[in-house]
Amino acid sequence: MPFIFFLLILFSFNLYSNENLTHDTVEQVVVIGVRPGPELWKISNGENVLWILGTLSPLPKKMVWHSQLVEARLEDSQALLLPAYATAEMGFFKKLSLVSSVIGIQKNPNGKKLKDIIPEDLYARWVILKKKYVGNNRGIEKIRPIFAAQELFQKAVKKIGLVFDAGIEKRIRKIAKKNKLEFITPKVTLDIKKPKAAIKKFKKSEMNDLDCFATTLDRLEVDIKAMRQRANAWAYGDIAKIKALKYPDQNKSCGNAFLNTDVAQDTGITELPERLRNAWLEAAKKSLSKNKSTFAILPISILLKSNGYLDFLAAQGYTIEVPK
Repeated sequence: MPFIFFLLILFSFNLYSNENLTHDTVEQVVVIGVRPGPELWKISNGENVLWILGTLSPLPKKMVWHSQLVEARLEDSQALLLPAYATAEMGFFKKLSLVSSVIGIQKNPNGKKLKDIIPEDLYARWVILKKKYVGNNRGIEKIRPIFAAQELFQKAVKKIGLVFDAGIEKRIRKIAKKNKLEFITPKVTLDIKKPKAAIKKFKKSEMNDLDCFATTLDRLEVDIKAMRQRANAWAYGDIAKIKALKYPDQNKSCGNAFLNTDVAQDTGITELPERLRNAWLEAAKKSLSKNKSTFAILPISILLKSNGYLDFLAAQGYTIEVPK
């Protein structure tokens, strides 16, 4: 459903040395061939175990992922726990009626262009990176900074030989299906009473997304080399190196930009991150109580985050074993 996709995509800029890019040649990731990925996190509830694979995005385009450890744990498990997702309860005709409403939703209000709303020094940095990764695209100048930043980031990732979807989850689903595991998919249902009104309000309202825009530029200016290194580290299972490679987090600043809008507050979207977390944690606890072995996948950024999912489970009395 287009509007819900628009609301949720801000939470999945899918997800993370200092090198200034002053040249036109961009070195690509060179990981080619079969790679195992990282070791697994282990959460125990007595004799019952939850194994978690930390996924990373983006990853090398030509990497072929295969892990004997993951396959063995899946074959020995009774359930596959997937990341929580959000949806909206709407009928087909209700969704269809919104299609025309979302046209132009990315554009700046009142026909403004990026140069009209972005400080001069920040816009100068944008022009350099746009030329490098996007090229001569006039249309991008008409969209909100948050969407322009997202498109720039996606183009840059592609240019350095990375992809956001390396097929890891697809392969795990295939193995789980082959072994007849129960699929556990925690769901959060959004109740948006007047979606058309929300879309109309968003189109006309201003958005405080300059920090999102600036942080995205920061990351592309200083993190391209580390982004490649991080992808390589995941492919070879080097979690310590992933943790050591810090970066400007545009995911957080862009997510906050949307959460602070009136539309997000009016529709209850501000509570979505917490609801998604709680839905996954409840599903994990339930599976740990009834299944001898459960396999799960989560973004590695969630697993490495302090005061996150694992800390909550530890506080509940579960034993956490972190891979080295």
